[in-house]
Amino acid sequence: MKNIMKYMLVALTTLSFSVAQAGELSVTGSAKASYAITSSDSGSAALQQGKGLGVANEFTLSASGELDNGMSWSYATDIDGATVQDDGKLTLTTDIGTFGIFISEGGLETINKSSQSVISRPSDTSYGENMLDNFNISGMNTLQYHTPADLLPFGISAKVAYAPASGSAASINSYKAGGAAVSEGFTTATKVGTTASPFSQTAQMGRSATHYQVTASPIDGLTVGADYLDYSNVVGATFQSPESGAYYLTYAFGPATIGYAKGYLATAIGASADVLESIESTKYSISANVSDDLSISYEHEESNPDFTTAGTANYTLESTGIQAAYTMGGMTLAIAMNDHSNAKYQNAVDIKDTVFSVAMAF
Repeated sequence: MKNIMKYMLVALTTLSFSVAQAGELSVTGSAKASYAITSSDSGSAALQQGKGLGVANEFTLSASGELDNGMSWSYATDIDGATVQDDGKLTLTTDIGTFGIFISEGGLETINKSSQSVISRPSDTSYGENMLDNFNISGMNTLQYHTPADLLPFGISAKVAYAPASGSAASINSYKAGGAAVSEGFTTATKVGTTASPFSQTAQMGRSATHYQVTASPIDGLTVGADYLDYSNVVGATFQSPESGAYYLTYAFGPATIGYAKGYLATAIGASADVLESIESTKYSISANVSDDLSISYEHEESNPDFTTAGTANYTLESTGIQAAYTMGGMTLAIAMNDHSNAKYQNAVDIKDTVFSVAMAF
């Protein structure tokens, strides 16, 4: 792994010593407006909140070009609705693969790559049900290597991302940015009721993290893939080390596409106590193109926590969504109707949310 990281750094430095041809600059993005209705009639979680109305936008500045040695480069940065740079990447593509530096993006998790929802997953639409899938390296700053396209049979491609520090700070807008302070410890994943997050353990722990991904297209219409994320130097995780991974598949036939994914997460545990030990996720979905402009979808997501003590009650969080999207040129009109059972992993907390949206792409 150390040799791979050294080679990645050497390859990327060629950007500083090679003569680049004039590159191209482009701006892409979208502006979105939504009207959300959220409610619950369940006895333990009656909810009649006000209607939500909002507008958001995000755009990406990207540039690309070629070096005099035949290599190509690309740069991209995202600007959110508050006109703040929140992601960025610089890559160099060679005959032996692509090397890159990714700042707060470039996650390799596959648990949600199977989603066929025409707007967004039910757990990522409006209401904050707090579904926890797998650990995510995309919030870290990483060095990455991707194998060349068409190098391996059956459309097999591989990617590896290495985060020198699991926490990232002051490294978005400056090439002189220092690394974040890393304690190498972790926060025990205990259940904390109905606060912002149902489980307190985050992806920022230990000294560093490495994420692997493999995908393939063995036959027409079929895509399969898997990923695995591992941490190093997690101080105090004597009972269980943190890790997560998933596998997925999608299959397109005619106007329809189906998707299925299975994910597993093991938390860091430092002492024998009644804490969250693992989470198992299951997701399946289907979408269909009714016409050239109209698409519909159905998706079901489950997240099942398991505690170290058998006597602790575990409640599976389920989110289900039926969605439709109608596109007219650069404008998309959409509706999402979602149901959440045991929201925030609390028993009988059942929520419904309906979201009407319009998006303008540019």
